[in-house]
Amino acid sequence: MSLKERRRNGALALLAVAALLTSACAGGGSASTTDGGDEAPTASASPVSLEELAAGDYGAPPTSAPPIAEDKSIWIVSCGQNAIGCAIGAESAKEAAESLGWTAQVCDGQLNAGGAFADCVRQGIAAGVDGIVTEAIDCSVIQDPLREAEAADIVTVNFWGFDCDQGVNPAGDPLFSASVQPSEEYASNEDYQFAVGQARAEWIIAASGGEAEIIELEFKGTNIGGVLSAGFHDAIESCGSCTVHTVDVTHQTFGDARQIVESALLQHPAAEWVAIPLESLVLLGAAQAVASSPRSSDISLIGGEGFPPNLDLIREDQGQSASVGQPIGWYGYGAIDTINRVFNGESAVPQGMSFQIVDAEHNLPDEGGYVPPVDYESAYREAWGV
Repeated sequence: MSLKERRRNGALALLAVAALLTSACAGGGSASTTDGGDEAPTASASPVSLEELAAGDYGAPPTSAPPIAEDKSIWIVSCGQNAIGCAIGAESAKEAAESLGWTAQVCDGQLNAGGAFADCVRQGIAAGVDGIVTEAIDCSVIQDPLREAEAADIVTVNFWGFDCDQGVNPAGDPLFSASVQPSEEYASNEDYQFAVGQARAEWIIAASGGEAEIIELEFKGTNIGGVLSAGFHDAIESCGSCTVHTVDVTHQTFGDARQIVESALLQHPAAEWVAIPLESLVLLGAAQAVASSPRSSDISLIGGEGFPPNLDLIREDQGQSASVGQPIGWYGYGAIDTINRVFNGESAVPQGMSFQIVDAEHNLPDEGGYVPPVDYESAYREAWGV
């Protein structure tokens, strides 16, 4: 069975696994344990190798595009410019839009689902833009602004977020004009993030030889956190000698990552593997918790996206051992390709994205952050004719 087939089988089990997690993790803030039994569908019949995880399954950006819509103005709503991943994605979308001759402006969502996200969308509506691109912002928290944009005939495109019919807590019918389709294999961000969660578990299984006691942080109350955790648990079910202690982190406790991981390591002194869903949590103290532990030489931590400071931690052996390298900039370019298609009355198409494991032996550049194995910027510009 190929890596793609195993991932596809796991994705089909998403709802069942999410239901299992909801039951197992009831009573927010407490830890739950999975012992590798047969309660949920398995992700694969045989372990995924480190070489497969390092290779990934990238495609390529679209090789053709409809005519570039003329004289368009784009409003890009960043999830938060002080967060490295948000800044990379938003600035890449801006760069891509400007390469088409469009005007583009980034609005800082300030990591504030309670107000700034909606305010940014409404600022774009008030500015009379042609299109609004939102980054890592779920439809559920901006439903009214999205309806207002539709009423104003403004196209809305979502990347790295979840439309209202997606995620572990669907909020209703889809409201975005379109969402970026990561690839043929991962038709939505939901599918993509589920597979990222699987890859995090698969790396631990492969690196540990199939015998691991794991501390997993789940970002509760968010679709991305729930889907990443669902994918992780789906894949870990194939490991008969793995135990998982799931510990909750929320928006309110996000800055307490160090204390949360330190407490979990003390509570589970045999745990030698730590899985962190987002690399901002690693930088907010999870890596420090591992590096300062008396058992640091025995503990391996795998994070999320492969940002420059996180890969520095891997290079310097400072509390992080691996990342699931993701092409955040490619997502930004894919958003502009998608919105141009919508301007032309077309549907979203697969953008060719995937991910790769980065660790000391695989895909670790000498400096900087994760670099995908495809020159996507040149590919898009060739397809767009610019």
